[in-house]
Amino acid sequence: MKNVLFPTDFSDAADYAKKAAFKLCKEHNLTLHVMNSLDNVHRYVSMSMTNAGDPSVPGFEPELMLEAMKEHKKQAEKDLLALKEEAEKAGIQVEGHLKSGKMHNDVQEVVEKFDIDFIIMGTHGASGFEEAFIGSNAQKVVRSANVPVLTIKPVEENKTFDVKRIVFASDFLEEEINNEIPKVRAFANFLEASLEVVYINTPSYFEQTVDSERRIRKVLDKNSMKDVKFTIFNDFNIDDGIVNFADHVEGDVIALITHGFSGLKKFLNDNITETVVNHSSRPVLSFQMPKD
Repeated sequence: MKNVLFPTDFSDAADYAKKAAFKLCKEHNLTLHVMNSLDNVHRYVSMSMTNAGDPSVPGFEPELMLEAMKEHKKQAEKDLLALKEEAEKAGIQVEGHLKSGKMHNDVQEVVEKFDIDFIIMGTHGASGFEEAFIGSNAQKVVRSANVPVLTIKPVEENKTFDVKRIVFASDFLEEEINNEIPKVRAFANFLEASLEVVYINTPSYFEQTVDSERRIRKVLDKNSMKDVKFTIFNDFNIDDGIVNFADHVEGDVIALITHGFSGLKKFLNDNITETVVNHSSRPVLSFQMPKD
Protein backbone atom coordinates (compact mmCIF):
# COMPACT_ATOMS: atom_id res chain seq x y z
CA MET A 1 0.00 0.00 0.00
CA LYS A 2 1.24 3.44 -0.92
CA ASN A 3 -1.58 5.99 -1.00
CA VAL A 4 -4.33 6.90 1.46
CA LEU A 5 -7.10 9.43 0.87
CA PHE A 6 -8.45 11.63 3.65
CA PRO A 7 -11.60 13.54 2.57
CA THR A 8 -12.30 16.32 5.04
CA ASP A 9 -14.67 19.19 5.71
CA PHE A 10 -12.25 20.53 8.36
CA SER A 11 -14.85 19.85 11.07
CA ASP A 12 -14.30 18.50 14.55
CA ALA A 13 -15.62 15.14 13.34
CA ALA A 14 -12.81 15.01 10.79
CA ASP A 15 -10.08 15.96 13.25
CA TYR A 16 -9.61 12.56 14.89
CA ALA A 17 -9.71 10.87 11.49
CA LYS A 18 -6.96 13.27 10.45
CA LYS A 19 -4.83 12.21 13.41
CA ALA A 20 -5.41 8.55 12.51
CA ALA A 21 -4.44 9.25 8.90
CA PHE A 22 -1.27 11.04 9.99
CA LYS A 23 -0.34 8.16 12.30
CA LEU A 24 -0.84 5.46 9.67
CA CYS A 25 1.03 7.44 7.02
CA LYS A 26 4.03 7.96 9.30
CA GLU A 27 4.11 4.36 10.51
CA HIS A 28 3.78 2.82 7.05
CA ASN A 29 5.45 5.48 4.87
CA LEU A 30 2.28 6.25 2.94
CA THR A 31 1.51 9.27 0.79
CA LEU A 32 -1.44 11.19 2.21
CA HIS A 33 -3.97 12.70 -0.19
CA VAL A 34 -6.22 15.27 1.49
CA MET A 35 -9.38 16.32 -0.31
CA ASN A 36 -12.12 18.86 0.26
CA SER A 37 -15.32 19.09 -1.78
CA LEU A 38 -17.34 22.26 -2.38
CA ASP A 39 -20.48 20.21 -3.01
CA ASN A 40 -22.52 21.73 -0.17
CA VAL A 41 -22.05 25.32 -1.32
CA HIS A 42 -22.95 24.40 -4.90
CA ARG A 43 -26.12 22.75 -3.64
CA TYR A 44 -27.16 25.93 -1.82
CA VAL A 45 -26.42 28.02 -4.90
CA SER A 46 -28.58 25.69 -6.97
CA MET A 47 -31.39 26.09 -4.42
CA SER A 48 -31.05 29.86 -4.54
CA MET A 49 -31.30 29.88 -8.33
CA THR A 50 -34.31 27.59 -8.30
CA ASN A 51 -36.14 29.62 -5.65
CA ALA A 52 -35.11 33.11 -6.72
CA GLY A 53 -38.06 35.44 -6.31
CA ASP A 54 -40.08 32.95 -4.31
CA PRO A 55 -41.34 34.86 -1.24
CA SER A 56 -41.93 31.58 0.60
CA VAL A 57 -38.18 30.85 0.56
CA PRO A 58 -36.52 33.96 2.00
CA GLY A 59 -32.79 34.53 2.01
CA PHE A 60 -31.89 32.61 -1.14
CA GLU A 61 -30.58 35.50 -3.21
CA PRO A 62 -28.37 34.27 -6.09
CA GLU A 63 -25.83 37.12 -5.85
CA LEU A 64 -25.31 36.62 -2.14
CA MET A 65 -24.99 32.88 -2.50
CA LEU A 66 -22.48 33.19 -5.34
CA GLU A 67 -20.42 35.49 -3.16
CA ALA A 68 -20.69 33.01 -0.30
CA MET A 69 -19.43 30.29 -2.60
CA LYS A 70 -16.39 32.36 -3.53
CA GLU A 71 -15.62 33.05 0.12
CA HIS A 72 -16.09 29.41 1.00
CA LYS A 73 -13.66 28.38 -1.74
CA LYS A 74 -11.05 30.85 -0.47
CA GLN A 75 -11.42 29.49 3.06
CA ALA A 76 -11.24 25.89 1.83
CA GLU A 77 -8.03 26.66 -0.08
CA LYS A 78 -6.58 28.23 3.06
CA ASP A 79 -7.60 25.30 5.26
CA LEU A 80 -6.29 22.78 2.74
CA LEU A 81 -2.93 24.54 2.55
CA ALA A 82 -2.70 24.63 6.36
CA LEU A 83 -3.46 20.91 6.53
CA LYS A 84 -0.79 20.14 3.94
CA GLU A 85 1.77 22.19 5.85
CA GLU A 86 0.85 20.38 9.07
CA ALA A 87 1.38 17.02 7.40
CA GLU A 88 4.69 18.08 5.87
CA LYS A 89 5.96 19.27 9.25
CA ALA A 90 5.09 15.81 10.58
CA GLY A 91 7.30 14.28 7.89
CA ILE A 92 4.44 13.03 5.71
CA GLN A 93 4.41 13.20 1.95
CA VAL A 94 1.13 14.91 1.09
CA GLU A 95 -0.92 16.07 -1.87
CA GLY A 96 -4.01 18.28 -1.73
CA HIS A 97 -7.13 18.15 -3.89
CA LEU A 98 -9.89 20.79 -3.91
CA LYS A 99 -12.89 19.44 -5.79
CA SER A 100 -16.24 20.91 -6.77
CA GLY A 101 -18.64 18.04 -7.42
CA LYS A 102 -20.56 15.67 -5.17
CA MET A 103 -18.23 14.35 -2.51
CA HIS A 104 -18.62 10.64 -3.25
CA ASN A 105 -18.01 11.29 -6.95
CA ASP A 106 -15.00 13.48 -6.17
CA VAL A 107 -13.64 10.75 -3.91
CA GLN A 108 -13.95 8.13 -6.63
CA GLU A 109 -12.22 10.41 -9.13
CA VAL A 110 -9.24 10.91 -6.80
CA VAL A 111 -9.14 7.19 -5.96
CA GLU A 112 -8.87 6.24 -9.63
CA LYS A 113 -6.51 9.02 -10.70
CA PHE A 114 -4.00 8.60 -7.86
CA ASP A 115 -4.22 4.85 -7.27
CA ILE A 116 -5.57 5.21 -3.73
CA ASP A 117 -5.32 2.05 -1.61
CA PHE A 118 -7.81 3.00 1.10
CA ILE A 119 -9.82 5.92 2.46
CA ILE A 120 -9.98 7.36 5.98
CA MET A 121 -12.77 9.75 6.88
CA GLY A 122 -14.52 11.09 9.93
CA THR A 123 -18.24 10.75 10.55
CA HIS A 124 -20.76 11.99 13.09
CA GLY A 125 -22.99 9.00 12.43
CA ALA A 126 -26.73 9.56 12.08
CA SER A 127 -29.98 8.70 13.78
CA GLY A 128 -33.72 8.81 13.20
CA PHE A 129 -34.91 10.61 10.09
CA GLU A 130 -31.39 11.56 9.04
CA GLU A 131 -30.17 7.98 9.21
CA ALA A 132 -33.12 6.62 7.25
CA PHE A 133 -33.54 9.21 4.52
CA ILE A 134 -30.57 11.52 4.22
CA GLY A 135 -27.41 9.64 5.12
CA SER A 136 -23.96 11.14 5.61
CA ASN A 137 -21.16 11.70 3.14
CA ALA A 138 -19.37 8.82 4.83
CA GLN A 139 -22.27 6.49 4.04
CA LYS A 140 -22.28 7.56 0.40
CA VAL A 141 -18.55 6.95 0.14
CA VAL A 142 -18.91 3.52 1.78
CA ARG A 143 -21.57 2.63 -0.79
CA SER A 144 -19.64 3.79 -3.85
CA ALA A 145 -15.91 3.41 -3.15
CA ASN A 146 -14.11 0.45 -4.70
CA VAL A 147 -11.34 0.55 -2.08
CA PRO A 148 -11.61 -0.05 1.69
CA VAL A 149 -13.10 2.83 3.70
CA LEU A 150 -12.20 3.38 7.35
CA THR A 151 -14.83 5.58 9.04
CA ILE A 152 -13.94 7.09 12.40
CA LYS A 153 -16.04 8.98 14.93
CA PRO A 154 -14.66 11.60 17.31
CA VAL A 155 -13.34 10.14 20.57
CA GLU A 156 -11.61 11.44 23.65
CA GLU A 157 -9.19 14.20 22.73
CA ASN A 158 -6.04 12.45 23.99
CA LYS A 159 -6.89 8.93 22.81
CA THR A 160 -4.35 7.50 20.37
CA PHE A 161 -5.47 5.63 17.27
CA ASP A 162 -4.05 2.14 17.75
CA VAL A 163 -5.24 -0.96 15.90
CA LYS A 164 -4.27 -4.17 17.68
CA ARG A 165 -7.41 -6.24 17.07
CA ILE A 166 -9.78 -6.20 14.09
CA VAL A 167 -13.20 -7.85 14.46
CA PHE A 168 -14.56 -9.18 11.16
CA ALA A 169 -18.26 -10.12 11.03
CA SER A 170 -19.83 -12.26 8.33
CA ASP A 171 -22.48 -14.92 7.79
CA PHE A 172 -20.14 -16.99 5.54
CA LEU A 173 -23.06 -17.88 3.27
CA GLU A 174 -22.28 -16.07 0.03
CA GLU A 175 -19.38 -17.37 -2.03
CA GLU A 176 -18.77 -13.96 -3.60
CA ILE A 177 -18.32 -12.43 -0.13
CA ASN A 178 -16.25 -15.35 1.14
CA ASN A 179 -13.85 -14.79 -1.76
CA GLU A 180 -13.15 -11.27 -0.46
CA ILE A 181 -12.21 -12.36 3.06
CA PRO A 182 -8.46 -12.63 2.26
CA LYS A 183 -8.50 -8.87 1.66
CA VAL A 184 -9.59 -8.36 5.26
CA ARG A 185 -6.76 -10.60 6.44
CA ALA A 186 -4.26 -8.74 4.24
CA PHE A 187 -5.38 -5.42 5.69
CA ALA A 188 -5.02 -6.75 9.22
CA ASN A 189 -1.51 -7.95 8.37
CA PHE A 190 -0.69 -4.54 6.91
CA LEU A 191 -1.72 -2.87 10.17
CA GLU A 192 0.06 -5.61 12.15
CA ALA A 193 -3.21 -6.36 13.93
CA SER A 194 -4.78 -9.65 14.96
CA LEU A 195 -7.97 -10.71 13.21
CA GLU A 196 -10.94 -12.12 15.10
CA VAL A 197 -13.92 -13.50 13.17
CA VAL A 198 -17.49 -13.51 14.48
CA TYR A 199 -20.81 -14.95 13.34
CA ILE A 200 -23.91 -13.42 14.96
CA ASN A 201 -26.56 -16.00 15.81
CA THR A 202 -30.04 -14.46 16.22
CA PRO A 203 -33.51 -15.77 17.07
CA SER A 204 -34.75 -14.84 13.60
CA TYR A 205 -31.94 -16.74 11.85
CA PHE A 206 -31.18 -19.27 14.54
CA GLU A 207 -28.68 -21.96 13.64
CA GLN A 208 -27.19 -24.81 15.63
CA THR A 209 -23.62 -24.17 16.68
CA VAL A 210 -22.30 -27.30 15.00
CA ASP A 211 -23.67 -26.15 11.62
CA SER A 212 -22.25 -22.64 12.00
CA GLU A 213 -18.86 -23.95 13.04
CA ARG A 214 -18.70 -26.35 10.13
CA ARG A 215 -19.45 -23.63 7.58
CA ILE A 216 -17.11 -21.04 9.09
CA ARG A 217 -14.22 -23.48 9.41
CA LYS A 218 -14.67 -24.57 5.79
CA VAL A 219 -14.46 -20.98 4.56
CA LEU A 220 -11.45 -20.13 6.72
CA ASP A 221 -9.60 -23.28 5.73
CA LYS A 222 -10.25 -22.60 2.06
CA ASN A 223 -8.67 -19.16 2.46
CA SER A 224 -5.61 -20.45 4.36
CA MET A 225 -6.81 -18.90 7.61
CA LYS A 226 -6.75 -21.93 9.91
CA ASP A 227 -4.99 -19.86 12.57
CA VAL A 228 -7.75 -17.25 12.77
CA LYS A 229 -9.95 -17.38 15.86
CA PHE A 230 -13.71 -17.35 15.32
CA THR A 231 -16.65 -16.95 17.69
CA ILE A 232 -20.38 -17.61 17.45
CA PHE A 233 -22.04 -14.77 19.36
CA ASN A 234 -25.72 -14.72 20.31
CA ASP A 235 -27.77 -11.52 20.13
CA PHE A 236 -31.25 -10.34 19.23
CA ASN A 237 -30.23 -8.84 15.88
CA ILE A 238 -27.16 -8.82 13.69
CA ASP A 239 -26.10 -5.17 13.78
CA ASP A 240 -26.39 -4.88 17.56
CA GLY A 241 -24.60 -8.22 17.87
CA ILE A 242 -21.66 -6.98 15.85
CA VAL A 243 -21.32 -3.81 17.95
CA ASN A 244 -21.81 -5.69 21.22
CA PHE A 245 -19.26 -8.36 20.35
CA ALA A 246 -16.67 -5.75 19.38
CA ASP A 247 -17.27 -4.05 22.72
CA HIS A 248 -17.08 -7.41 24.52
CA VAL A 249 -13.64 -8.30 23.13
CA GLU A 250 -12.45 -4.66 23.04
CA GLY A 251 -11.84 -4.74 19.31
CA ASP A 252 -10.21 -1.65 17.86
CA VAL A 253 -11.86 -1.80 14.43
CA ILE A 254 -14.94 -3.56 13.02
CA ALA A 255 -14.51 -4.91 9.48
CA LEU A 256 -17.42 -5.68 7.14
CA ILE A 257 -17.84 -6.58 3.49
CA THR A 258 -20.63 -4.75 1.65
CA HIS A 259 -22.33 -5.18 -1.70
CA GLY A 260 -22.45 -1.44 -2.25
CA PHE A 261 -26.21 -1.66 -2.91
CA SER A 262 -25.90 -3.86 -5.99
CA GLY A 263 -26.94 -7.43 -6.49
CA LEU A 264 -28.68 -9.54 -3.87
CA LYS A 265 -28.50 -8.42 -0.26
CA LYS A 266 -28.73 -11.40 2.00
CA PHE A 267 -27.93 -12.14 5.61
CA LEU A 268 -25.14 -9.64 6.25
CA ASN A 269 -26.29 -6.86 3.95
CA ASP A 270 -25.54 -3.24 3.22
CA ASN A 271 -28.17 -1.91 5.60
CA ILE A 272 -26.36 -3.65 8.43
CA THR A 273 -23.06 -2.14 7.32
CA GLU A 274 -24.54 1.36 7.39
CA THR A 275 -26.24 0.77 10.73
CA VAL A 276 -22.95 -0.36 12.27
CA VAL A 277 -21.19 2.70 10.82
CA ASN A 278 -23.86 4.89 12.41
CA HIS A 279 -24.13 3.20 15.79
CA SER A 280 -20.68 1.91 16.66
CA SER A 281 -18.33 4.19 18.54
CA ARG A 282 -15.48 2.10 17.12
CA PRO A 283 -13.92 2.69 13.69
CA VAL A 284 -15.53 0.64 10.93
CA LEU A 285 -13.54 -0.72 7.97
CA SER A 286 -15.79 -1.40 4.98
CA PHE A 287 -14.78 -3.50 2.00
CA GLN A 288 -17.00 -3.31 -1.07
CA MET A 289 -17.30 -6.31 -3.35
CA PRO A 290 -15.99 -5.70 -6.90
CA LYS A 291 -18.64 -4.36 -9.27
CA ASP A 292 -19.61 -6.56 -12.18
